[in-house]
Amino acid sequence: MSKDNKWKDYLLKSGIPLEYEIKEFLDKKMCVSNFEYTYFRKDKSNEITEFSYDIDSSYIKPPHFVDLMIECKYRHESTKWLFLPESYGGPDEIEFTSFMHPNDHFNKDGHFRFSNFPFPLAPLCSKGIELTSQGQNPKTITQAISQLSYAMAERVTNGMYHQIDEVLSKSFNGTIFHNIPIIVTTAELYRIKENSSIDSIKQSGDIEEIATKENCLVIKNKAGVDLENYNLLIFQNFVNEFGKEKLQKKLNSFNKDLDFVLSVIAKHYCPTCFVVVHYSKENNGLENFFSYIDRVIKPDKEIFELIEKNYEESQERLKKLKEKMDEKRKTKS
Repeated sequence: MSKDNKWKDYLLKSGIPLEYEIKEFLDKKMCVSNFEYTYFRKDKSNEITEFSYDIDSSYIKPPHFVDLMIECKYRHESTKWLFLPESYGGPDEIEFTSFMHPNDHFNKDGHFRFSNFPFPLAPLCSKGIELTSQGQNPKTITQAISQLSYAMAERVTNGMYHQIDEVLSKSFNGTIFHNIPIIVTTAELYRIKENSSIDSIKQSGDIEEIATKENCLVIKNKAGVDLENYNLLIFQNFVNEFGKEKLQKKLNSFNKDLDFVLSVIAKHYCPTCFVVVHYSKENNGLENFFSYIDRVIKPDKEIFELIEKNYEESQERLKKLKEKMDEKRKTKS
């Protein structure tokens, strides 16, 4: 690239063109979007500092209000993001729709019904690394996750505010808010194949021998102590503003105790997962993302049939397990 054309490279690396294209795409989806959502928290030096993520967008499909928290990461097309594989379910109870973070804790009516959605948006992953022609960069992905993570609690309380405020609740009580943190990147996305080993990586000639290329991934998140404490601080400010007694009366959640509910959200659901999407003109992962969201909030006949089928199969598995356990008891006796 000649010296006179370096401005193109600098402009692209700034991320502004990517942000603009993503916002244009969101506009076509009838989202209400704004550039840069800002918030304040203490930095590593313990100084109050302004942080932000790139695009705050609302996809409104009553009674669902889907808040898209988007951080854009422009990378050269040769850059690869590689993630470790994870499985849905298990001890962390990550469900296919966990990344949607439904917020209906103060609704009189209207609760999220599809935690048993029959298939995932994308494969589940955990830790990731950025690989470039210059080497590996461990900070890019973690920084994006951090920027979105610390913005989450404020967005959650914003939804709660709309559910309990005397004026706003007339319009929003019954609204299910969703906060979905999304990283949009031009980097190629890869998920390491399960059962891969150090030896298989050493012997591979190409990354696709040890990893599958994806256009979207769901990344499992576990709040560290600092994030959990920060979330609790935001929630405590919310309680102080509205009063514990008032909030306790309006609470309609998975538990009747306000402190317990907020502590669980702070530790496990703020956030639970992230969505990482590859973006290019040829392969825009956001298209599949919106198609999936539409089917979750307005399930078609096929979805209901799959839910019923999955339920029947799970009941059959439980029945067989019970029969085996009964046989073992009889054998022992």
